[in-house]
Amino acid sequence: MESEEGKTISNAHSTQDDGLNSVNVGSPLALDPATQSSLARDPAMQLPLIDRTSSGRLRTLTGKLAAETTIPLGEEGAHHLLKRTPSNYLINQIYGLWLYGSLFILTILLTHAVSVNDYAVYTALATAFNTIAYVVAFGLEDAITTFVPRLASEHGEASAASLIRRLLGIRLLILVLTFALLLFGLPYLADVFALIPTPLTTGIATSLHDPNLQMNSVPIAFWVLGNGLFSLLNAVYAAIMRMKVVFIVGGLGQVFLLGLGFVALHLGWGIVSILWLQGIVTVVGAIVFALWLAPLLFARGSTYRQPLGPVFRLGFASWFTNLVSGALLKQIALLFLFAYATQAALAYFNVSFQLTDGANLLLVSGFGGVGVAALAAAFVGKNYGRLSRIWQTLIKVETLLSAPGLIFCLFNAQSIVEMLYGQKYAPAGQLFAIFLALNLLVRVLGMTIHQSTLYVLGKARFVVIAQWAGLFVVLGLGFWLVPLYGAAGALVADGVSRLVTYGLMLVFLWSDLPEKYPLSYTLRIVLATALAALVLHFGLAALPTLALHFHPLAHLTGKLLLAVSGVLFVVLSAGLLILVRPLSRKDLDMIAEIKPGVARYLRWFAQRAG
Repeated sequence: MESEEGKTISNAHSTQDDGLNSVNVGSPLALDPATQSSLARDPAMQLPLIDRTSSGRLRTLTGKLAAETTIPLGEEGAHHLLKRTPSNYLINQIYGLWLYGSLFILTILLTHAVSVNDYAVYTALATAFNTIAYVVAFGLEDAITTFVPRLASEHGEASAASLIRRLLGIRLLILVLTFALLLFGLPYLADVFALIPTPLTTGIATSLHDPNLQMNSVPIAFWVLGNGLFSLLNAVYAAIMRMKVVFIVGGLGQVFLLGLGFVALHLGWGIVSILWLQGIVTVVGAIVFALWLAPLLFARGSTYRQPLGPVFRLGFASWFTNLVSGALLKQIALLFLFAYATQAALAYFNVSFQLTDGANLLLVSGFGGVGVAALAAAFVGKNYGRLSRIWQTLIKVETLLSAPGLIFCLFNAQSIVEMLYGQKYAPAGQLFAIFLALNLLVRVLGMTIHQSTLYVLGKARFVVIAQWAGLFVVLGLGFWLVPLYGAAGALVADGVSRLVTYGLMLVFLWSDLPEKYPLSYTLRIVLATALAALVLHFGLAALPTLALHFHPLAHLTGKLLLAVSGVLFVVLSAGLLILVRPLSRKDLDMIAEIKPGVARYLRWFAQRAG
């Protein structure tokens, strides 16, 4: 049940223009009385419109398949999507971990089966593929996860299907043109990017001029085609909270990739076979996705047609943001290091950057797409009160999942670097700690949740403004700090740039959300876990002395010591969190409404009533 505050705020902001018509959420949506009467009398009328209007071939699809894509109308639809968010996060998180793990296994297969030079070529080709995939995405995935949940809940699945079909057509057109360019116009495309005087476009031009890319343009083009379709349909599943399908199809696809890749490499077919297999797996996966989504994709009878102007504005903002945060910021830092630092500093920077990003995203990657869809579902009927509560909840969950890991890594940065990379990378330990501290501040600040919330509110332009500000900060600080401090200066420049970017996004959100940033919660989480890490740090410092009296402790070294430290850190953190009780009673009540079974276990971490 929504509070009167939420409804009042919703009405007060009803003039906000994001291209979606506002509806009266308290009743069935804008349906004529006859249709409402039919819906009340005949439950079968509540099935997707595809069951009554689709072609004969689609009528053969089972009712169960149609039910997989069914989203109820109005408030029921919003609650339906929000209740599915925790389980879909968990599924997406497991899938993401399997994806990372399978790619790591593929790397091991490649390094053992091909020469160092061939593996270097594969790495360059994979980098070129990633660059091309970034460029041709145009933010359509974020547009899907932002607009589809609200469209389906407010105007019905047929209206959502209409937008999906149009964006799928646009993506197909872009991919066909890209396919043709990669086959016939790669040198000309590289020359176009070379004319644009920015670090990112210069890097793109260099990648496109790579002779290895031009010799392998056909499998790369096929891979780009499959990936573009796969990722867009993946976003549709995130929007309707059906990540189970992605887990099954994508997970099995990676199994086939590893199995067939192992065979192909041992038959001596080399890296080209892996490129082809990557494309085949994504194309087949996209076909399966489309078949499973057929009841939604071909739904007819829409009563509302979403204007594409707001969709394209959001897509452009997302595209620009992904390019800046995913490639340009690091590229700028690397250029400063090339100009002012040594090769060793460059290597230390890269190690610290990759380790920090891994620690930062390890347990929250499951919110990719799912988090945006949850925010969009919360904003059904322009309900600002509910949107702000979900915004708060996502900040709290991401802080809980990521901050303890970052703090543990911060206190053990030197040991982690030396364990993973050996003594020759020991100087990177301090750099890792510096970047971890800055990213911890960014994470508890809310990070990408603010970005997604601005998208949902129709304020994508503010995301672009914040990214430009961050870009100027990394340029200014990089020019000042890198000549003085080398890799440390580059990491500080990047970290402060992130703080400025996401801090500005929080400022832009401040006036729209009635619930404010959960400062008390984040401080309690950071305090409890930092105290646990501090106690453990002093305990480990006393370990050599204790080992003199209790000899088994002398065997606690290296990886074993780090593993034991991790277990003790979790236990200490849990005890201290019970002591500081970061959850409010409102948090516990909201969790109990969605997942009653989980709320029973979390009551130990909630503040007492009164």
